[in-house]
Amino acid sequence: MELKKDDSTIGHVLKYTGLFGGVHGINMLVSLVRNKLTSIFLGPEGIGLINLFNALTSFISNSTNFGIPFSAVKHVSELFETGDSEKIRGFVRVVRTWSLITALLGTLVCIVAAFFHEHSVEIVIISPIVGILALMGGEMAILKGMKQLKRVAKISVYSAVATLVVCVPLYYFLSLQGVAIALLLSHIVVLIIYLSSSTRLYPYAASIYSKADLKKGLPMIKLGIGYIVAGIFGSGAEYLIRESINQSGGEAAVGLYASGYVMMVQYASVVLASLEADFFPRLSGICHDRVKMNSTINRQIEACTLLLSPMLIFFVIAMPYLLQLLYTNKFVDAVPMAVCASFYIFFKAMFTPVEYLSLAKGDSRMYMVSELVYDVFIAIAVPLAYGRYGLWGAGAALSVGGCVDLLFVYVAYRYRYGYSFSFRLLPVYAVQFVLLVVAVGVSFYLADWIYWLIGVLLLAVSSAITFLVLKREGKQRG
Repeated sequence: MELKKDDSTIGHVLKYTGLFGGVHGINMLVSLVRNKLTSIFLGPEGIGLINLFNALTSFISNSTNFGIPFSAVKHVSELFETGDSEKIRGFVRVVRTWSLITALLGTLVCIVAAFFHEHSVEIVIISPIVGILALMGGEMAILKGMKQLKRVAKISVYSAVATLVVCVPLYYFLSLQGVAIALLLSHIVVLIIYLSSSTRLYPYAASIYSKADLKKGLPMIKLGIGYIVAGIFGSGAEYLIRESINQSGGEAAVGLYASGYVMMVQYASVVLASLEADFFPRLSGICHDRVKMNSTINRQIEACTLLLSPMLIFFVIAMPYLLQLLYTNKFVDAVPMAVCASFYIFFKAMFTPVEYLSLAKGDSRMYMVSELVYDVFIAIAVPLAYGRYGLWGAGAALSVGGCVDLLFVYVAYRYRYGYSFSFRLLPVYAVQFVLLVVAVGVSFYLADWIYWLIGVLLLAVSSAITFLVLKREGKQRG
């Protein structure tokens, strides 16, 4: 597939970053309401418990789904380009067959794991969630492979709203005793939303006893092995971090860590929402042309870094008030952790577009290695930093992990794929980084009117730089 004329321009990147970022923003608003109400009804302990359950189910799901949510996209997409409806229908059945198998496997593994956990009864209750995640992953892969991005966006929004409507009343009436039930019921409702959309394209059909379908799915499973291993690393690292914090500080400490992580890492990542939906398909089409490959990646780094920089400064300066607004004053201790984690997002904006190169080339081994480096580092560094310095140490460890990942990805991907970073805007990136460093220092050492004066000044300077550079780049490349 030939790259469209304007596919690597900054205008194209900004357009689709805004489009998919907008959908992600709607989901964030819904989750903000859900988190606020949940924090009121359950407190830090409840947030911590929900986080532990989600980390466990995510870990088991990523360990047993055979990488289908990612690898199936590539195979369905290739068939979609041929226009052969019968072959597409047949492979959709294959995807659903293997998704059903992994759903049963994952649920069984979660039930077994329950006997080794202090919350054994609750984990048995939520065990079907692992199976539901496998089924949803298969359906989402089908929709993405069929280029049904509007359906994907609608499902995402509907699912967020459904989770809010189902969970919050149960938290209110049942408190901590309703956490497991709420999580299970909300996932069932979301699965119904997924199926109601995907089955309009192809009615549901699966057969775990069909040897032909099982055999047809083997290439998809083979491709997904590297990604399942990477998923195990990532989910395992997050689970170990939360369990370690739970052992040291209890579920309330996990809740504080989770809230700080959500505030800085997940909410600020709205700018990166377009990578999978728009950037990844574009990169997949030109990844064998080194010149176009480098241009496309560097344009994406440029847009992500410049757009995120003023956003991060805003989050750092406003974090003490945002946490109390979106949660409660019980979560104010998470502010230092969230602030210190801001550098991680800055680094992430610079290395995530490069990491997609291994995915575009189908090089699961390289992707697995790069994920392993980061996950092993944070699985060791975050608990150690938390034990020695508390929550701010955990946030700082995340940022150092991001720097380690940045350096590894740039060196390894240059050697393996010939990726070349564009140093043309490096001075601009450096200035934005220095402004962020100053903002973090202000948040720790200043107060009152001087705090806001310098904070607003930093935000204004960062925003002006972003606006002027993007405007200039748009004229030059437009």
